[in-house]
Amino acid sequence: MSRLERCTFAHRPTRKPPMKLALNDPIWSLLYGPYGVEDVPGVLTRLAQQWDQPLADDLYWEKLHHQEDLYPVTYAALPWLWEVAPKDLKNLSFLFWVLHCVAYTHDPRDLPAPRGAYPGLSNLAADQHNVFQQEATMLVTQHSEVLAGLARWCDTHFPVIAERYQNALPDCQSPHDIYYLMVGPMTLDGAQKVANVLGMWCDGHDLEFIATETEVWDQTDHRRAEKWAGILDQHAPDCGAVLRDYAQLSGAGDGSPRCSSTPDLFGEG
Repeated sequence: MSRLERCTFAHRPTRKPPMKLALNDPIWSLLYGPYGVEDVPGVLTRLAQQWDQPLADDLYWEKLHHQEDLYPVTYAALPWLWEVAPKDLKNLSFLFWVLHCVAYTHDPRDLPAPRGAYPGLSNLAADQHNVFQQEATMLVTQHSEVLAGLARWCDTHFPVIAERYQNALPDCQSPHDIYYLMVGPMTLDGAQKVANVLGMWCDGHDLEFIATETEVWDQTDHRRAEKWAGILDQHAPDCGAVLRDYAQLSGAGDGSPRCSSTPDLFGEG
């Protein structure tokens, strides 16, 4: 079961449609990003009229995301980006990085349950960013249905977005392209440990070093590695081979080195 399947948006109403905010909706004045409230709807309007990749890149990495943190404005922008952005490697890689940030919980704060399924988008006051407390409080107390509607859009569209990696795989020119394209779908699938190994290898680390820096794989991780290695074989056989080699190195999936009598999950016989 993936992380999103295990999570629930706190008190989310059901049987209501997903939400795509009008770009002139006043609520944008409360939808903060890493540096507070910025003119994200203005940027989206320009991109909808004529796509401008440098402008989009600035939006992605300066206004919607910061060091794996996502924000209310991130989720409000996603329906528009999914509609107007070209479905090429660069733009899909950002969307897949968002999926990675959604599915990979790394927030060390001791926050109360239930948590929102989507980091940065929650109708719980304690789950909002404490730097922008005024905007966060108004979002939670006055616009919880908007937050829930954006979460419903994520529920509906994230699985569809994740499947689009298949379209962009042939365009990848390097292992780093592969990693940034695949990390979101892999993490959403519960294969975070597998994605971590691939990412560290892409950064130039050898498998022995990676084994000292990452979590021990269990049998589920081995099965997920087998699945994703098979997917990578056609367009990135080196990446698939790395996952198989690491599976051999990491042992039987119980934390112990694999001995000669232990079956090889990736063997042919």
